[in-house]
Amino acid sequence: MGYIEDIQAMELSDETKQALITAHRAEVDPLRETNQSLTAQSKKERVEQEVQKLASLGFAETPGLLKFTRRVLLSDDEEPGAVLLSDSEMGLSGDNSTGSAGREEISVAGTLRKFIELLPTNEQGKLMLSDQASILEAHGRPEDGGEPNEDEKAAEHQARTTRLAGRPVDRATSRSKRYGTATVTAGGE
Repeated sequence: MGYIEDIQAMELSDETKQALITAHRAEVDPLRETNQSLTAQSKKERVEQEVQKLASLGFAETPGLLKFTRRVLLSDDEEPGAVLLSDSEMGLSGDNSTGSAGREEISVAGTLRKFIELLPTNEQGKLMLSDQASILEAHGRPEDGGEPNEDEKAAEHQARTTRLAGRPVDRATSRSKRYGTATVTAGGE
């Protein structure tokens, strides 16, 4: 029980109880407001540091992402926003296993913080996604990084057509066999 409940439980007159409660609130409420203000300011500063860290990872050029992250982290009330299931509940094993043995409640801000923490970074603290992309093959792009020339485009088109048809396809020959050859005449003959 709290102080106010204790006062109300005492055998005092209603006026005395009200006077004690009013005096208590006059002392405690300003302290509570100051505490809430300091807590909010401290949270704001902590969140700003987290947002700056995210910007330094390589997201400085994405203000929308930084604003959304700031909004989520400042709105956090530490209440569970998701329940992460265990591997057995999701039917995961082997390579698909996440290593989770039980359910875990996590806030939305906690989820976002964990995601940022797990982002791959190099020794300088920069995000390594571009390094991972360069490891992948070029996906048919020319070595010089430019656009393929017309001959290369035509050769690629011919190779795709042959692969899809299962045989080489010559459009001019197939049209003339189907429709016959057309003759063009000028008017007046």
